[in-house]
Amino acid sequence: MQNNIDTIPFFFIVGRARSGTTLLRCLLDAHPEINIPLECAFIVHLSSKYGKKTNWDEESILSFYQDLQQYPKFHFWTIDKEKLKKDLLNSVGKNSYSNICKVVYFNFKSFFPKSEIKLLGDKNPSYSFHTKKLLKLFPDARFIHITRDYRDNIISMINAKFEAKIFSSLAFRWKFSNKAVIKQKKLTPERFYTLRYEDLVEKPESYIKDICQFLKIDFIPEMMDYHSKLEELKKIYPAELINRHHKSLFQPINADKIYSWKKLLTEKQIKICDNVVGSFAEELGYERRYKRSFFMYMSCLPGMFYGRLLPFAMGIINKLPLNLRMKFINGLAIIFKHDWKMFQKSEINHK
Repeated sequence: MQNNIDTIPFFFIVGRARSGTTLLRCLLDAHPEINIPLECAFIVHLSSKYGKKTNWDEESILSFYQDLQQYPKFHFWTIDKEKLKKDLLNSVGKNSYSNICKVVYFNFKSFFPKSEIKLLGDKNPSYSFHTKKLLKLFPDARFIHITRDYRDNIISMINAKFEAKIFSSLAFRWKFSNKAVIKQKKLTPERFYTLRYEDLVEKPESYIKDICQFLKIDFIPEMMDYHSKLEELKKIYPAELINRHHKSLFQPINADKIYSWKKLLTEKQIKICDNVVGSFAEELGYERRYKRSFFMYMSCLPGMFYGRLLPFAMGIINKLPLNLRMKFINGLAIIFKHDWKMFQKSEINHK
């Protein structure tokens, strides 16, 4: 492992799920000097226990290592656990939590060939709500914020079976997630680069060059050929998950699916989405078909309330001790997969 790991910059890819965050991760991880592991949100959740530590003894290192093994999705990482353990133990002494995390990220074995790692990254939609905390942990961190038309995003969320099929709820969460990022961006604009998914897939090389400039790293043309290197992913992820969530990653970038909502959504569904998101749509560069209607907005309130429940619950759970918090997280993952039938008749008419 490199000795200068404390000087290696860190960046985060944030945005609402199903907005192109995984595509961005693959494009950037294809760079020989950037290492971006698979999605795993341990940085924020383990920070409550280890975030303030500045002096690490062997006991605390091994405790961190054990907690890391228990975190959901970490088992998907291609990593030599014994080497990771050894490198962590070599970090005993005065050290920051951010550097300890960098050791973990540095040990991830990417599907793409690497030379000298000059930049570490993390892609996680849930981090959209934690940009302030992440900046506190990584003061020099940069953020790439990607957005996607909320109506296309909702279609993708439904097809991927990520959340309940409640249009007002999904529209609210799109707005809530992106607003959280924009709020922090207004405070530290120099740390953020925002782009639209639609622009990325229409002019991928142009925007990746801009992002590389933002990250202060040279653009490598081979990044655009990322899809040819992803066969290794099939050896790690279950085929069902790949086919449902990431099938398009194995093909060259195309803009075929943008603005598909114009064909796939009914007028009622579009009205629901436009009413919930409101003028925030224009702030992110998306044109509404319908302006807000008082009666339509009021009819969306129950779904919006449901959409707020999960972020509210996670805010409370994040304050619990780590062991108890992990039990709640695993439990909520089951609860929120349930489709509320009381909303289905009023909102779901998805073609």
